[in-house]
Amino acid sequence: MKKFSLGLAVGAGFGMVLSLFRDKNGRRLGQPIQDQFQGTKEDISDLTNAIGSLQEARQELNASLPPVKKNLTELEKDIQYYQMSISRIIAQLQKQTQKISEDITQNLPKKSE
Repeated sequence: MKKFSLGLAVGAGFGMVLSLFRDKNGRRLGQPIQDQFQGTKEDISDLTNAIGSLQEARQELNASLPPVKKNLTELEKDIQYYQMSISRIIAQLQKQTQKISEDITQNLPKKSE
């Protein structure tokens, strides 16, 4: 524990001394590093927020999938029902058309030769 405390104190002291020096533009020597570190922290924060939003969106999608699947199944059943109904109607219309055609043919006057 003494070595850790000593290292911490030496590191803090070195940082303080380094922060007192300035470059030729008058900026502290550690400032660019501090700016980069702050930018990295902000990027990590943004990434963490994006991951959280992505997880929320994924949960919402997973929650909405079962009702969507149910609706699609119901829609498919409805389409099949209507196809069967339409097929029956078409078959009935074809029978009626055939009957009308036969009736017309039978009731036509025959040509005399």
